[in-house]
Amino acid sequence: MSASLEMPSALAEYLRSPALERSDAHIATLQSRLNYIAEVVEAVSQWSGDRARPVFALLNEIESDLLVIIGGESKDGREDSTYIMHSSWPADCSAAAMFESLPKRVVSVMNRGVGKVLLMDPEAEKWVVGWGSAMRDLASAFAGSANLEQSMGRLMALDIMLTNMLSFIASMRLNPMIEK
Repeated sequence: MSASLEMPSALAEYLRSPALERSDAHIATLQSRLNYIAEVVEAVSQWSGDRARPVFALLNEIESDLLVIIGGESKDGREDSTYIMHSSWPADCSAAAMFESLPKRVVSVMNRGVGKVLLMDPEAEKWVVGWGSAMRDLASAFAGSANLEQSMGRLMALDIMLTNMLSFIASMRLNPMIEK
């Protein structure tokens, strides 16, 4: 796949600023992470468009990708952990401003979380389609971020959505009602 997700200039500038002093290698690694997120969103979008495969086949396919994105931390120091991104990067941001920058539909999907474990295929498909649609909205909003609060809030929301999908996949592994 060749999907990409553009990093907002406000975020790149902040990462290079004296507050964080991240290298060009850090910026490039974060851009690779964003592109990896875009590939997962694209995979879900393509599946949503034709649904030729069972929903669990898609979930099984993207689970390892999501784990790499969320858990990735390079040994060579060119990448910050998700923990560092969440705990230190937004230090200069207002939590209220970050939250207010989120598209309302994304907040709605985040607030729903995983939902039930016992779902039939159509219900599971509906959850995945809704997640994919919200992720497309969020990716677009992230790329269009005009300031640091928007960039950081939306970056953190991307991670929340990814972990929601990981939780959903784990739940579906326990679900005897969907085709595996």
